[in-house]
Amino acid sequence: MEKKLEDYINNLEVPEDKLDIAIEAGFQKAKREKVRLKGKKWWMSVAMVAVLVLGFFTSIRVSPAFANYVSEILGMEKIVELIRFDKGKLTAIENDYYEKLGVSIKKNGVEVVIDGAIVDESGLVFFYTLNTDEPQTEINMDRVVLRNADGKEIENYALSYGGPHYSEKGEKSFNGTIEYFFPENPLFDRELQLEIKLRGENYTFPLSLNNDIKAKKTYQINQTVTIEGQSIFILDATVHPLRVAVHVKMDPNNTKKLLELEDLRLIDENGEAWTKIKDGVNGSLISDNERIYYLQSNYFKEPKELYLTFNKIQAVDKEYANVIVDFEKGEILKQPKGNRIRELEIIGDKIGFNLYYDKDFPYEIVSEAEDAEGRRIEMGSRSFTGYNEGYSNREFQLLELKSYTSPISLKLSYFPEWIQGEAKIRIK
Repeated sequence: MEKKLEDYINNLEVPEDKLDIAIEAGFQKAKREKVRLKGKKWWMSVAMVAVLVLGFFTSIRVSPAFANYVSEILGMEKIVELIRFDKGKLTAIENDYYEKLGVSIKKNGVEVVIDGAIVDESGLVFFYTLNTDEPQTEINMDRVVLRNADGKEIENYALSYGGPHYSEKGEKSFNGTIEYFFPENPLFDRELQLEIKLRGENYTFPLSLNNDIKAKKTYQINQTVTIEGQSIFILDATVHPLRVAVHVKMDPNNTKKLLELEDLRLIDENGEAWTKIKDGVNGSLISDNERIYYLQSNYFKEPKELYLTFNKIQAVDKEYANVIVDFEKGEILKQPKGNRIRELEIIGDKIGFNLYYDKDFPYEIVSEAEDAEGRRIEMGSRSFTGYNEGYSNREFQLLELKSYTSPISLKLSYFPEWIQGEAKIRIK
């Protein structure tokens, strides 16, 4: 068992020729992911979850001691499978920072098991198993609510949980995670109630978390990096067991709107890298020029040297940071140079267009919308197709669009245009 599991873990990597398949699989998973953002408006857009599972897949190898630890806990290999692309969560388990819970409730042939949790000041991850008496081709959680011991719902959070779970042949067991993220107020409650609604039934779990919460580590950086004349001020990096928060400010005098530090990562003296979180919240927006990026955690590592580095930034001229659309005439009045957005189609309150680029660009490019009078338009469902023959199709809903004044302004959150250079800051 031990040798088999060690071989399994040590081969958790994506071969180069399978990368596109892995990305597409992750893309489809993200489209099915349920996400709830509650609290400040500066949360990253819900549709951006389609991006979170993407990025550079790297081989994740672990020590024989970790293989031994996992082999001793029944079902732990299923948990490793869920987090195999998150080095922070893996090392948290390796360092015995996973708390086993093992509580279950069964109703009408469906058992929900809360297997365990990883908790820090910034958030928590519950690992769950759904067991059914009969094989299922699809099963889905409809709602998840977290409350304190007094029954009051926890506020100011981002929540993501997997589903629906699919199986073509039908299975009796499914695994997933429920992840809460608290950006403003650390969660110190140790007695909680987790409520799950599934197939019309409510499952309420009183949970006691007994493990000590590891204190965060903060590196003050306060350095400016300039790439192609555009300046970024790096304030600090805060390291939690579940994530690293990197706080950055863009110079308001920049001529370009800097949309995304695409390859931001931590690197130690041996070249080991901790990249952006691929399956969960990977950033939050404080203002137009200030944001926080979330990387996989190196909390349980003690490198002699640690560097923050990036080379590629999505950026557009500020003049073209918004796409202007006349929805009455069905015309694009303004967009970034290159005419990449074409074939605009407006049906009711739905807007669609094709984004042209010479390879796949798996990002949701529009984050906000407002009308000619500056009124914000609420965005509804969003979707986009995979790359096909030079373009991908993008669609989104602007609720009650016809009640607003044309033209509308679509704020770009991502766009296939870059500046490049070398930024490497030693933080330890």
